[in-house]
Amino acid sequence: MKTLLLILALITTSLVTARAQDATSLPFPVSVGGQAATYKKGEPFAKLVKPVKNDAPIEVTAKADQMIIINVHKTDAKGAPAPGAQPAIILLQGTNKGTLAGTMDKQKIAAGDYILSVVAEGKTSSILFKIE
Repeated sequence: MKTLLLILALITTSLVTARAQDATSLPFPVSVGGQAATYKKGEPFAKLVKPVKNDAPIEVTAKADQMIIINVHKTDAKGAPAPGAQPAIILLQGTNKGTLAGTMDKQKIAAGDYILSVVAEGKTSSILFKIE
């Protein structure tokens, strides 16, 4: 079952990166470490202003009765994917709250630049952020 979910999350990530971000806002609000992700028109991704800890809480304002898939990808400072980096996957089922420490592989996410891709209700919110 975990393998199937991992494959589903990776396929979803591939599809998500191919889709364009809405030109005006995120499809649903996301907060990490108590900070709401903000989107500025003309930028490719929403951002968190301040760095967060690697166990920061995540809250997604989407229906909790559906699975919420969160992929955390290592990037450079501009948001380009790090070569060969594998995403950390966080699944929220029956809730819209979790933490960055709740990865499927139970590995801590190292300090650095990341993009958070949150898939819920058939939509995606993509957020650049930094872990301190």
